Amino acid sequence: MNRTINKVAVIGSGIMGSGIACHFANIGVEVLLLDIVPRELNEKEQKKGLTLEDKEVRNRIVNDSLQNSLKSK
Repeated sequence: MNRTINKVAVIGSGIMGSGIACHFANIGVEVLLLDIVPRELNEKEQKKGLTLEDKEVRNRIVNDSLQNSLKSK
């Protein structure tokens, strides 16, 4: 019995999690990368007037990890 994986979810966007997510994305699988939500705003977010509920803030950890993974190839 053959099964095809269409989507994966990776919990944790650290070095290992983001690497796993990148491998799946490279073979064309849709990836959902999850991590914890920040508890505090950083200076940049405070200057923009964002709150902890803003999507940009809630996704900061995952987006930062993803950008670092893309830079490392």
